[in-house]
Amino acid sequence: MQWPATGGISNMSGIHDSRDEVFERVDDAFFALDDAWRFTYLNDRAEEVLDVDQSVVGESVWDEFEAAVDTTFQYEYERAMETQESVSFEEYYPPLDSWFEVTAYPSETGLSVYFRDVTERRERERELERYETIVETVHEGIYVVDEDGTFAMVNEAYAEMLGYDRTELLDASVSTVVSEETVQRAAALYDELVETERETATMTATLTRKDGGTLVAEATFSLLPTGERVGIVRDITEEQAREQKLELFERIVETVEDGVYAISDDDRFIVVNEALCEMTGYDREELLGKKPSHIRDEWIGERAEELVAEVLDGEREEGAIEFDLNTKGGEHLSVEARVTPFSITQGTGRCGVVRDISERKERERELRDRIRQQQVVTELGKQALETQDIDHLMDEAARLVAETLDTDYAKVLELTDAGDELLLRQGVGWDEGIVGEATVSAVDRDSQAAHTLDATHPIVVDDLTTETRFSGPDLLTDHDVRSGISTIVGPTGDPWGVLGTHDTARREFSQHEVSFVQSVANILGAAIDRHQGQEELRRQHERLSAISDIDSLVHGLSESMFGLSTQEDIRELICERLADSDSYEFAWIGTVEDGDVVVDAEAGVEDYLDDVTLSMDDPPGEQGPAVRAHATGEMHAVPDVETDPRYEEWREHAREYGYRAAASIPLLDDGEMCGSLNLYSARSEAFSDEEREALQRLGSIIAYAFSSVERDRELQRERNRLEFMNRLLRHNLLNSLNVVEARLEMLDGRVDFEVATHLDTALGRTREMIDFVETIRKITKVIGENDGVDQELGPIDIQEAVETRVEHASDRHPEAEFDVADLPSVDVVADDLLSEVLDNVLVNAAQHNPHSDPTVWVDVTATDDEVVVSVADDGPGIPDEQKADIFRREAKTFDDPGSGFGLYLVREIMDSYGGEITVEDNDPEGARFRLTFQRA
Repeated sequence: MQWPATGGISNMSGIHDSRDEVFERVDDAFFALDDAWRFTYLNDRAEEVLDVDQSVVGESVWDEFEAAVDTTFQYEYERAMETQESVSFEEYYPPLDSWFEVTAYPSETGLSVYFRDVTERRERERELERYETIVETVHEGIYVVDEDGTFAMVNEAYAEMLGYDRTELLDASVSTVVSEETVQRAAALYDELVETERETATMTATLTRKDGGTLVAEATFSLLPTGERVGIVRDITEEQAREQKLELFERIVETVEDGVYAISDDDRFIVVNEALCEMTGYDREELLGKKPSHIRDEWIGERAEELVAEVLDGEREEGAIEFDLNTKGGEHLSVEARVTPFSITQGTGRCGVVRDISERKERERELRDRIRQQQVVTELGKQALETQDIDHLMDEAARLVAETLDTDYAKVLELTDAGDELLLRQGVGWDEGIVGEATVSAVDRDSQAAHTLDATHPIVVDDLTTETRFSGPDLLTDHDVRSGISTIVGPTGDPWGVLGTHDTARREFSQHEVSFVQSVANILGAAIDRHQGQEELRRQHERLSAISDIDSLVHGLSESMFGLSTQEDIRELICERLADSDSYEFAWIGTVEDGDVVVDAEAGVEDYLDDVTLSMDDPPGEQGPAVRAHATGEMHAVPDVETDPRYEEWREHAREYGYRAAASIPLLDDGEMCGSLNLYSARSEAFSDEEREALQRLGSIIAYAFSSVERDRELQRERNRLEFMNRLLRHNLLNSLNVVEARLEMLDGRVDFEVATHLDTALGRTREMIDFVETIRKITKVIGENDGVDQELGPIDIQEAVETRVEHASDRHPEAEFDVADLPSVDVVADDLLSEVLDNVLVNAAQHNPHSDPTVWVDVTATDDEVVVSVADDGPGIPDEQKADIFRREAKTFDDPGSGFGLYLVREIMDSYGGEITVEDNDPEGARFRLTFQRA
């Protein structure tokens, strides 16, 4: 709509008046906007709808209606102005809570807007849509039948229920889906609704599906104002089946042995079967409508509600609770209740099955007890194998038996050595100070313990007050014991003691509980037997170790003592070695001075006798081992100072120094007392017969060593005298031989031919005697000292040495043939005496041969470590029984100095080289000597 923009004022006023008159007659609300979006006009209807007045004229529409900014209103208005085309739309304006139908007409100068409030129309449309949606979404079939009996409307559910398309049923007769009889019944109900004030009628009928099948339906219908009837049809085929099934279930519920119940959402019984009534002792009427809290604890209901919630949340399929059911008679019945939710009119209830599990719980309890008992037996068995503390094992056994069987007391009784009493060795539950001190009779027939020792099976007491076999002992009656089990620990014929467990209440013990106690007793018996065996093995081991230590000491001391020069050194060595051994804590050697035994040497202890006087004048009853050993010349020992009455006054002293046994061994050499060796051990029952014999042998060796020190001094003095005479003899003999040699050399060339031959022989023999004396000096060093201290060994070429000595032997024995193999050029460890060794073996091979032309074979073989010189002959050989003797000292004499100095000396020299000489048979005859040298 365009308005003139030019003309006089009177004309403009008239125009505006005409415009206003026109717009006021328009039913729709109207307002006009200029191109700056300012209001230029609003009619009365617009003021009413928008709840404004003429004061908004000249104001921006977007300032007055800020909620319209960036909405469909602004977008459409701007689109109209941009396109200069009218726009129409419907939009909701929240501040006014209204829907508006808007049409806007643009012009170059502004926008004319017509609008109306369509909120009521939109509400009616939505309501209609909701009803249509409900009709089309409900599961029940809905239909409308006109007065002619034809379908005027059916919903999709009804059509689908019967297998038709909706169009197939519209305008079709109801007889298409129901029988004529059903049509007549429906008509009768229709007449009743018309004639009475009844608003609805319900009937059940069989409907025929398009495919010929049938279904049972329940129809509820009423009359419409138009005379038509509207009906709601529900398929109750499954419901009928469920009702039949429900009847079956009801019969089952009443016949099952388990209790069945249903509880409403306000926690009251709405269904209980006869079995639940019998289980609780209540009549059905006493339970229905009542809360279940009077037959079970409150927490059961809370837990049941939690389980129902978990079922509803899909966390589990059903819930189960085990609890004690409180019966009308005040008893408690172990039951298991399975819980599941179900829907009821008022909300969600829960139902379930209650089963009596008393027998099962009892079996489970017995099984748990048996499993626990087996675990205890296994645990104790493991401890028995691992622990060395038998008292700890007994204490654990008593504790575990009482804990497992839930009894007040448990005990382990040990049969004393006398066999007439049983000591309470370990136990639990007894009065303080009882364990370790109390005893019961092992022979009194009125004692359960004594009765147990005589039995071949465990003794079980249900009630001591009515027991006829015995009535005690006092240990049980003083602790109000009424029931218990006791059994032998150890073999029946030779019991170690008794294991028992007792309770202050009357109690019937099961066979499994009795077997459990017997099993624990068997473990204890085996452990005690093993412990005793181990103790015996330990004692044997300690005895053998002590003997072994002594033997090792004897061996070591034998090598060490005889290298010592004084008795003081020997004493210190012996004490140190003994104190360092595992068998003894400390040792000291004493002698008698001024009537008292005093310490000459000690080790492992300091100043042992500083505050003690061991007088030889002490009475025999007060003498210790050391004094008695000196007094009697015999060994004296105390195997256990804790039990030996003679050592009572020394016990604190022994504890202070940490020993359990003591012994004193006299040091006797040919009946002469040299002192005493005193030993102290931490072992109880030390110094067995074998150990004593070994120590007495050690005492003899020590005494002999003391004597040997003096003898060695005498021998050394004699050796020194002989060495002096030897050197004097060699000096004088060599001087004389040297003078003879000089005189003979002076005669050389001054005698005639006949005498010259004898002169040469005399000169040769003289020089040989000089060499022999020098050789004797060297041999004396080897044999006399035999420690190699002054012997200068070095590498010598064996090839050159053998070839030289073979040539020498060949000159001495021209009648012999010396067959020498190819000799390797290797060095051996030797000295100047090597030539004497080779000469002796080569000469013996040629000289002691009955053949007129003897043969001697010489060979040398070498390895990385050794060189072997082999000398074989074809002589008569050496008998086997003489082969071991030919190297002895007496097997060779010095009757022929030029021929060597005997195989004994050869062996001595080879020993000094670190080698050896052996003899064996030569093949086919003769003997073969093998000289084995270290390769240099």
